[in-house]
Amino acid sequence: MPLKYSAVLCTLHGFGEFRDPAANVWENPNELLETVAEAGYDAVDLDAEPDRISAERFHEVYKIATSLGLKVPALLAAWGRGHAGEDRDLASEDDTLRNYSISYAKKCVDLSASCGSPCFEICAVPAAGEEYMQPTGSLAVARKTFRKSVDELATYAESKKVPMIIEAINRFEGYQGFMNSIADAMDLVDDINSPYLGVLGDCFHINIEDTSITDALVRAGKKLFHVHLADSNRLAPGTGHIDFLQVIRTLRAIDYDGYLAVDCVPHLPDWKTSLFHSIKYMKELEKAADLLG
Repeated sequence: MPLKYSAVLCTLHGFGEFRDPAANVWENPNELLETVAEAGYDAVDLDAEPDRISAERFHEVYKIATSLGLKVPALLAAWGRGHAGEDRDLASEDDTLRNYSISYAKKCVDLSASCGSPCFEICAVPAAGEEYMQPTGSLAVARKTFRKSVDELATYAESKKVPMIIEAINRFEGYQGFMNSIADAMDLVDDINSPYLGVLGDCFHINIEDTSITDALVRAGKKLFHVHLADSNRLAPGTGHIDFLQVIRTLRAIDYDGYLAVDCVPHLPDWKTSLFHSIKYMKELEKAADLLG
């Protein structure tokens, strides 16, 4: 069975000097979503910003996407000041900040529940100002507070029947030495043991932190709820050194039935070229995998 592909719309829009207003789905939904559908994608991952994007606008865009045959398999949160524009840290020792972050996450779970219950993504990213992403206290405390947050959120997500996914973030963007690898994330998922808690496997982060992309995907197994695609240089698949043919063969071997979401930062030379190239390249590799058996 062919794999299913999604486009992460927040990174399609871009950041900083690479931001393209034409790729802002909240301002230009029809043209953007029509382009994604034309390229052959099955779905789009939408932003989860319930305090910044009105429920009315969110559902307008959601309906446009579904009218074009595009599913919405995941809602992606923004964690840390670099992405969110404010501190959001589920591992913070500051109870005020941690509780604020939990409140934001619960609103995102509610948003998911209102639109077919796509996966909702969380991760561990420290507040701004931390030196080399080290917590102000010990890693042991950060682990404890993050687990406490995830435990509470997993219970809430399960009550709403919303799958929640932990994305392991590399040490240069998340905490150094904490929740960087699929192995880290899976230890917590196994410990909490909720049917609605799984992991998001991001090939870019896995390539940095896990000893083997194949082993990481196998370790996640049935708890792999979503996958992000970006090459070792974080650009489109096929522009770096990740063996995506082996990724495809591994996903087939574990009977993965979720989506592969293109998540390049930035999209070069432009978002349309990157979007079309990524799915074309991956589908060519699927054909090669068919031949290899």
